[in-house]
Amino acid sequence: MTGAAGFIGGAIARHAARTHAVHGGVRRRQDLPPGINRVITGDLAEPRFGLPDVDIVIHAAGLGHKRGIARAEWQRQNVDAAVNLARAAKLAGAKRLILISTAYVHGRVHAGIVTDDTAPAPMDDYAQSKLDAEAAMRNAFGPGVCILRPAAVIGPGCPGNILLLIKLLQRGIPLPFASIDNRRGFIPAADLATLALLLAECENPPPVVLAAHPETISTPALLRALAAGLGMEARLLPCPGALLGLAARLAGRHAMWQSLSGNFETLPRAALQLGWKPAQSLADSLRETSWYYNTTAKPLDAAAQ
Repeated sequence: MTGAAGFIGGAIARHAARTHAVHGGVRRRQDLPPGINRVITGDLAEPRFGLPDVDIVIHAAGLGHKRGIARAEWQRQNVDAAVNLARAAKLAGAKRLILISTAYVHGRVHAGIVTDDTAPAPMDDYAQSKLDAEAAMRNAFGPGVCILRPAAVIGPGCPGNILLLIKLLQRGIPLPFASIDNRRGFIPAADLATLALLLAECENPPPVVLAAHPETISTPALLRALAAGLGMEARLLPCPGALLGLAARLAGRHAMWQSLSGNFETLPRAALQLGWKPAQSLADSLRETSWYYNTTAKPLDAAAQ
C-alpha cells in the first residue's frame, strides 16, 4: 500500500490490515498504525527502491490537488512514479496492481452522468497526469492492472475544498450559494477502502471502476449537512451564479467555483454490480466529516496546513 501515511492510502491500509498482512509504503521514516509493516521507499519517482514479496499492490501515493505546480512535476510525481512502482511490483511477484486515480479525468464538471465507461476529458494538468499514469502503469505492468477512479473523497481528516467550506461555516459567514442547483458525487474514505479491498480480492475485477456514493448531492444540501455536523445551521443567501463566477475568475478561483456550482453526477455501476455498497447515507458521511473537525483537539486552521 503506497501512500500508507496519507488520507486515502491510510484509510485503505487500516481497512486491509484487519484481514491481511499489509506492507505500508512511505517516503520517509514515520509511524504507521499497528499491524502495518513499514516499508520506506523514498521518492517513488526515483527508480532506486524495491518491494518485499507481495501478491497485490495498491498505489495511492502521488501529488494531489495543488496550485502552481509545473506540468513536469505532475509528470514526475504521478506518471514516472507509477511506472517505477509497476516495474518494482512485477519484480516482487505481484499479480495485481490497483491504481487509485481520480474521477476528475472526466473533468471538474460534466454534462451527463459519469460512469465507469465515460470517456475521459481532463481539464487540468493534475487530471491529465493521472490519466497518463493509468496508461503508463498498464504498459509497464501488463495484465492485472485495475484503475479505481474516486470522486471527491470525504471523511474525518479530509483535506481540500470540504475543509475550506467547514471553516467558512464555523465562522458563521453567510454564504451566497443558496441559488446553486447542481448535483455532485462524493465517496467517503471508508467506503473507498472497502471497494479497493473488494477489487483486490475478487477474481476478475473490471479494468476501470468508478468509486462514488450511489447518492449525489447539491452544494446547498452539502453545506446544510456539514453545518449539521457542526451543530449549527448553514446561513445561505441567494446570489446570481454569473456574478459569483465572475468574482471567482477575478480571484483566480475559477476551478473551485466549477467544483462548487457545476454538475458532476456519478453512477458507480461496476462497483454496485460487484456487491459493494456504502456504510451509510452521503448526508450522514458529510455530517461525520464536519463533526470530526468540530470535536478534534487540533485547531482547524492547523489541520488545513
